[in-house]
Amino acid sequence: MSNKAFKPAWWLRGGHGQTLWSCLTRKIPLHARLEQLETPDGDFINLDWVGDRGPIVVVLPGLQGDLDSSYVRRLLRACVGRGWRGVLLNYRGRGEPNRLPQSYHCGKTYDLDYLVRVLHQREPHTPIGAVGYSVGANICLKWLGETGRCGESPPIAAAVGVSAPFHLGIVAKKIEKGFSRVYQRHLLGSLHRDLRRKMKAVDIGLKLTESDIPSLSTFFKFDDRVTGPLNGFDGAEDYYARTRCDTLLGYVSVPTLIVNARNDPLVPAHLIPDIRSVSDHVTLEISDNGGHLGFVSGRWPWAPRFWLDGRVPEFLARFF
Repeated sequence: MSNKAFKPAWWLRGGHGQTLWSCLTRKIPLHARLEQLETPDGDFINLDWVGDRGPIVVVLPGLQGDLDSSYVRRLLRACVGRGWRGVLLNYRGRGEPNRLPQSYHCGKTYDLDYLVRVLHQREPHTPIGAVGYSVGANICLKWLGETGRCGESPPIAAAVGVSAPFHLGIVAKKIEKGFSRVYQRHLLGSLHRDLRRKMKAVDIGLKLTESDIPSLSTFFKFDDRVTGPLNGFDGAEDYYARTRCDTLLGYVSVPTLIVNARNDPLVPAHLIPDIRSVSDHVTLEISDNGGHLGFVSGRWPWAPRFWLDGRVPEFLARFF
């Protein structure tokens, strides 16, 4: 279905403009407390918490996202404003090297599954929601599909996926072309920095030296040499094939909202699923405009409104 609710700002109608504007806004003041959660495989994940009580919203950021990401801070602030708690799941190896050679990736659902079950065990009567952005949306939707395919119902009340890539392999090819290469350069720079830190802290077991890192100049090259083999895949093509979430959306068993834009500069519009390929629990809200994690409205450039900050909590509130 098409989403008629989002109306882009008249002064910001292009996909690139929508995408970049939300990244360039000032940093929102936010106080978070850190929890380090030990995992059963001998590693750890860092959690950033806001709020003191109420329902819990688990937030999964996009590729290389963290507490400094504007969309993360805006959602966490919105959670506090509604009397909820928000918890950011920081991916393994992002910023701080983790203990194991393996890192996070587009299909790593283990940590989300573990965190949600820990939270449910701690507070079995507290509603839990999950919100994923970009790569985080792929992780969240893939997890929902995997659990549903196994006949399980995950212990959450509802979920939201924003600007999901659906099939990372196709996205990786698109981002190599035109202006989208700006995003690739920025994200790869961050991935390279984390990889260097990781290699100094842990033997990752790859035939790779620090001098090789600059040659990993596209996502495909990085995933073929690092992400894939580091996480048990046979190179980039195998990694992309086994981490896509679009083939699992028919198994989703909890209320789930998917928000994407047809003019997303990273995710080709043909990847967006139609209503026939998703379960009855999935609501598709697809707009012509919005860019990637953008969805900026408002009458004037000096007073932008971020539509997602209202729409995402509004959907979750129906099930809390």
